[in-house]
Amino acid sequence: MARLFLEAPTAPSLFQDCLVEPEEARSILRPQRDERLGFGFTLSPYRGCAHACQYCYVREYPNALHGPEAWGKWIAPKLNAPELLWSQRHKVHNATVFLATATDPYQPIEREYRLTRACLRILLELGTPRVVLHTRSALVLQDLDLLRDFGNRLSVGFSIPTDDDTVRQVVEPKAPPIPTRWATIERLARSGIEVGLSVTPLMPVDNPQAFARRAASSGVSSAWVGRLRLLDRDPFLSLLQAKGWERILETEYVEEVRQAIQREIPRGLHTARRPTQQRCRAFPRKESHQPGLF
Repeated sequence: MARLFLEAPTAPSLFQDCLVEPEEARSILRPQRDERLGFGFTLSPYRGCAHACQYCYVREYPNALHGPEAWGKWIAPKLNAPELLWSQRHKVHNATVFLATATDPYQPIEREYRLTRACLRILLELGTPRVVLHTRSALVLQDLDLLRDFGNRLSVGFSIPTDDDTVRQVVEPKAPPIPTRWATIERLARSGIEVGLSVTPLMPVDNPQAFARRAASSGVSSAWVGRLRLLDRDPFLSLLQAKGWERILETEYVEEVRQAIQREIPRGLHTARRPTQQRCRAFPRKESHQPGLF
């Protein structure tokens, strides 16, 4: 089977101050066995993530070989991701495929490697899988034509954990600005794409009421509020303390934001049963599909 993405470098290189280490993966579909959570498989076309979110739980994963302190400084494109997906296509019949839990499928290097697009093309061709994308990047709009072709088989969960871009610059230093994200959500919604707002992990929100109104006016059909999950001896806690942002760890604060959003999107709010887990159920349950989760 011919390579399904644009030709890209196969040797280590640098991309926007990140070390790029292309690799051949051994597997691409990770089963999700928790029936309560729903979806069938996660698919991550990359390891690592250039957005460098300081709170990301993936920092502790054993395969993050560069260590937590190097998070956001390296990326490993899985060059054979489309081929692996094609070879395992029988697994995803009538299943939900989630892109992605361990990386943003639309981080900047997707412009060059197009692995996410190649995988989406295969999933579209298969005809039966339901697809849930989760991103914080306007780069998702480069595939708008492809996303439309999925019809109601595809949903997008979009991450906006704060209303303050100065907070974003600290906790998500290389991720897109907050105004850009709102504009992206609006474009997706206007194009007929089902979009859910992922407020997870919840960061400082200056005005919960205004934030909730902005969410409702953006065209999202649902929202998710999730608490931060700290790692063991997490250095991110020191950052929160230095900035005076410890309130995001308080149940009362999370509830305040949750209630504000619920008032504006009463039928589409979801909240975690286990509040310390950083997961996102970005979409309301449908009769014929499992819910999309993060």
